[in-house]
Amino acid sequence: MAVSGTGTKTPKDDDVELGGDGSMKKQHKSWPDIADAESSETTVDGNVQRELKARHVTFIALGGNLGTGLFLGIGHALRVGGPLSLFLGYLTASIAGFMMMMALGEMAAWLPVPGAIPQFCARYVDEALGFAVGWNTWFTAVITLCAEISAACSILQFWSGAEDINVAVWIVVLIVFFLVLNILAVHTFGEFEFICAVIKLCGIIGLLILALCIDLGGVSGQPRLGFHYWKTAGIMKEYIATGAEGRFLGYFYTLINAQFAINGCETVVVAAGEAENPRRNIPRAIKRVFWRLLFFYVCAALALSMICPSGSPNLMGGDRTAQSPWVIAVNIAGIKALPSVINGLILVSAVSSGNSYVFMGTRYLYALAQNEQAPRIFLRCTKQGIPIWCLLVTMSISFISFMSVGSDSSTAFQWFQNLATVATV
Repeated sequence: MAVSGTGTKTPKDDDVELGGDGSMKKQHKSWPDIADAESSETTVDGNVQRELKARHVTFIALGGNLGTGLFLGIGHALRVGGPLSLFLGYLTASIAGFMMMMALGEMAAWLPVPGAIPQFCARYVDEALGFAVGWNTWFTAVITLCAEISAACSILQFWSGAEDINVAVWIVVLIVFFLVLNILAVHTFGEFEFICAVIKLCGIIGLLILALCIDLGGVSGQPRLGFHYWKTAGIMKEYIATGAEGRFLGYFYTLINAQFAINGCETVVVAAGEAENPRRNIPRAIKRVFWRLLFFYVCAALALSMICPSGSPNLMGGDRTAQSPWVIAVNIAGIKALPSVINGLILVSAVSSGNSYVFMGTRYLYALAQNEQAPRIFLRCTKQGIPIWCLLVTMSISFISFMSVGSDSSTAFQWFQNLATVATV
């Protein structure tokens, strides 16, 4: 059975088959018509709304989910694996991510439905795969949301005054902020992500230019670094084992970390079901993912490995005010004013990325309900086109972030990062 544009069900030739006795047998469950999925106003259920404009989709592809994995978690990978392992790990993950996005982009342009990925798996492979992938991606989204909240709390402790406020207060503020932002129309989500993406893109470009200046000795009183840190602390560190096996495990650790950082590129695919003119806008946005992966991950990993020593005691575990490797590099270079600016950029990234994962988790749950693999109550939407019960259930899991109260925020961030990475892989 297929859903028509008016919401009524009409029989399709491929929905039934003749049995041996001439009776009609159901061949497979109903799926959305391609024409309905491409509708400029509604999706298959007529609930969520297409309000994301071309500029929203483009900047979500370029800067959406550029979160703390790139700014904060990358430091732990540098400390464990070393500079070359870090670069190779991010290069490998970026190549895999690009190929995945090309495939997903083609599918999203063909069938732009909310949630996208579980829908594709259930429709074109098997319903069992759609069930497994759908719930796994939802789990990844909610756990990564918790990681971003923990990271934001860790960064907030950088500023004097804020460090005296209980972490639980910041967690409540962030949860309420995410809930309010996502309960409004999807256009509001798009505008917020557009503004944050512009800030993040400008910030990362500035950091790359700064890294080049530091490495070439452009900072007054500082020598030219070149590949100095590649030689002093070891180009590829051993992890768990010794010799070649240990160096491989160190590389593999950075690969897992890179996967967490790159995770979320598919936000633009998930948003295809609520984008205007998806047949035109989605392919254009997907093509820009290449530049995102090249400059903001591969080049950033290379630049960071050249200006931050992998043996620094402050890399994810030392002084809480200098956990980001970018801040460590700036402090070593003796630039006094920039640590606050960089930490502000990281905070914006954490909030923006957390907001994106709320959106993704909500739409994954909505897609599962459309596939009849989650309770039908999750299909209910507000007048603004927001799957309200999907949003409330997704946000309820974020209370796990209160684990940051009982332990250090950076430690909780590592726990959530490891959980999310395992689910992603």
